[in-house]
Amino acid sequence: MKKKLIINADDFGLTPGVNYGIVEAFSNGVLTSTTLMINQPYAIHAIELAKKFEKLGVGIHLTFDKGKALTGVSSLTDENGNLQKFAYLNEHGTEEDFFNEAKAQIERFIELVGRKPTHIDSHHHIHIKAENAYKATLRLCEMYGLKHRNNGEMIPSFYDKNVSLEHLIEKLQEKETDIVEVMCHPAFPDKALFATSSYNTKREEELEILKNEELKKFIEENFILVDFLGNIK
Repeated sequence: MKKKLIINADDFGLTPGVNYGIVEAFSNGVLTSTTLMINQPYAIHAIELAKKFEKLGVGIHLTFDKGKALTGVSSLTDENGNLQKFAYLNEHGTEEDFFNEAKAQIERFIELVGRKPTHIDSHHHIHIKAENAYKATLRLCEMYGLKHRNNGEMIPSFYDKNVSLEHLIEKLQEKETDIVEVMCHPAFPDKALFATSSYNTKREEELEILKNEELKKFIEENFILVDFLGNIK
């Protein structure tokens, strides 16, 4: 029996090139899902693009460490409401502030997209790595009836030096869970991406691999491509 495979692109909404890369990986590749950074400058652009691709699953990429908080100044931010990095968040961030910020991001998602996200994950895995963020996320999953990214099912290593067709196929062959998720970051690198992220040129390599015919054939023979709701691509 074939396993189910989710291929999820993080960072939807980060830059126009990221947004275009993600829909290209969906329309001409094996991508099934993405997660939206609702507090980033190009979130609206991403939402408008996604409307053209009804089968693209869109979840929320909770963002605790980049940009402005939707809830203003809190234990997650500096005095100007700018979200802080992980070390600061892990030491100072309270469960209630994580909860309130994540809830505000989910509510903004629902308002702009017109429906609930397919699932929850987070930028730099902070919803898993920071204990108070994790507690808040579990509460929100119950409140909204959502799943969050299960790192036990995920292949996180298709990234940076490990971006290759051979590595991805090898890791897919090794995974024994019934549902497998590949985390990826396809994009057409643009000026906005270089200005905001140190992970840039490799994203285009990821995109080309996700469109590779050998990968498509391997997946077709071994997996069923789905999104986080189980919808088949």
